[in-house]
Amino acid sequence: MGVMQSAVENGQKGTFYEDRILPSQVGGFQEERKRKRMVGGDAMQDVIEAVTAALETKSSMGPIVAAPTAGSSGVVPGTLFGVIRSMENVSEDELIDALLVAGVIGMFIARGATFAAEEGGCMAECGSASGMMGAAIVHLRGGTTDEALTAANLALQNSFGMVCDPIGNRVEAPCLGKNTMAAVNAMSSANMALAGYEHLVPFDEVIEAMDKVGKSLPRELRCTGFGGLAATPTAKKIEERMQGSCSNCKPSTAAKLPETTVA
Repeated sequence: MGVMQSAVENGQKGTFYEDRILPSQVGGFQEERKRKRMVGGDAMQDVIEAVTAALETKSSMGPIVAAPTAGSSGVVPGTLFGVIRSMENVSEDELIDALLVAGVIGMFIARGATFAAEEGGCMAECGSASGMMGAAIVHLRGGTTDEALTAANLALQNSFGMVCDPIGNRVEAPCLGKNTMAAVNAMSSANMALAGYEHLVPFDEVIEAMDKVGKSLPRELRCTGFGGLAATPTAKKIEERMQGSCSNCKPSTAAKLPETTVA
């Protein structure tokens, strides 16, 4: 948990890495928040900022937790540490329990489908992370087991068909947007579950359907770089530019594992 928190905090300070297609975006978000230009409540803005920060720590080669993958590594820490900023007196034990709930959902997905975008598109990565965090948020808000499963269920249903098309073979764009979308989807699905929304299809059937949808995607849309945004003329120019980029780039974040602390 400490590594997740550190990924968020390091990213919020701004990151730099030469072998990278996107400069740090989090600073611009922070500035516009101060100017009150953002829509939505503080909780959503906290989550988007934290997700961005965590994924940018990954892009600068700082330490992260692949939960469930590096490509979706902004979702779990960003959602977790973003959401708790709007809550009071959240203990470390409660955060650990929430991560345990997320992990159990992940185990169900791993057993019945996949986390690999090469097999199931980005719904296998960001979609799975969204389902995991939907359940975790419900747990943090005192919801029942059924409500937690409903949140995971709805988040997965909302993610069907998400393609994986990273530009320049870098897990940066459109991955950053998909991580933030997955986090907001987790929040929405948690609220829907807490409000008693019906998911209709049982969770195990949703996972089975997710697996079939992923396998039905053309290979061009499964993290191969041959389809989607990755195949656009601009993306190809970026890819050419990145060819032969530096092999001795140094991250701006210290590659040191932090002690576990709770904000």
